[in-house]
Amino acid sequence: MIQADRGHARLALWLASTSLLIVTLYSGQLILLTGGLDTLLTSTLGTVFPAYPFLALLVLLTGLRWRDFHRVLLTERGLTSMPTVRLAGLALIVVPAALWYTFFAGASQSDYLALEAAASSLVLVAYGALLLTNPGMWRIMLPYASLYAAGLVAPLFMIDTLGAPLALFSSNVAAAMTQALGLHVAWQGVSFAFLSSVGEPISSVVTPACSAVYSISIYLALLGLMYLDMPSSLGNTLKFAVVGVALIPLLDSARIAIMIWFGYVGGSTAFWGVHDWLGYGIFLAFYVGVLLAYSRTVRRGPVTSFPSLALPT
Repeated sequence: MIQADRGHARLALWLASTSLLIVTLYSGQLILLTGGLDTLLTSTLGTVFPAYPFLALLVLLTGLRWRDFHRVLLTERGLTSMPTVRLAGLALIVVPAALWYTFFAGASQSDYLALEAAASSLVLVAYGALLLTNPGMWRIMLPYASLYAAGLVAPLFMIDTLGAPLALFSSNVAAAMTQALGLHVAWQGVSFAFLSSVGEPISSVVTPACSAVYSISIYLALLGLMYLDMPSSLGNTLKFAVVGVALIPLLDSARIAIMIWFGYVGGSTAFWGVHDWLGYGIFLAFYVGVLLAYSRTVRRGPVTSFPSLALPT
């Protein structure tokens, strides 16, 4: 049985203060982000699984460090400790709200820049509230806060910059795969059409949001968390990053080709039904495989801690 102590109380204080700030100062950003991501993820990944698998993954893996976080929380001192860190936390709470209402208050939900700004604002206010209530946590949580920010912002940024090229690449590779399977599919760039075995016409488009953007973002975030929590070298982690980023678009192409095969055999019902869960199955298996392979490369010994920075107390 878990016995509550002041570490749990400090955690509850941070969660309560963050929630209060988000529903008051940042309610507009929260509505914009959840609505925009729900539309994007549901339209591309389907509705069989939750629309926020990446965020759930981060919360789960971060929670595995609770013992370390708890030890730091137990060392927190009074309300006047580490005033510089607390002031930095207050700035992280206030400044994003001021910038948002100056530049983004009237932005459309379809505007990726507004979604990126909303995501960054919510991460900053959560980290700022942590610094304000539990300043001793600043160092141990900084890399996790950075990964949260990157994980929410990177997919939207990548859609703008890499979404179209990745969609075209996946389409070209999927076209070669379907040809190798003997399926007669008419491809025109990222668009394709074919007749199922029962004569039912099926057509679709590989959009930038339906490319490998989200899967690459999840993979890099998972790799970042493994690097933080496992004593492996930076060079080894970079090798996993390069190989994984190269393989994921190929897996996405295979996903598209398999969807087309199911559509050819079973018609549109099978095509769209597979669309709702196939990507999760393929990439979950890939992530688990990488996790097992990465764990075999860890060094023996203590995890290297982050360098300590001198701060006034």
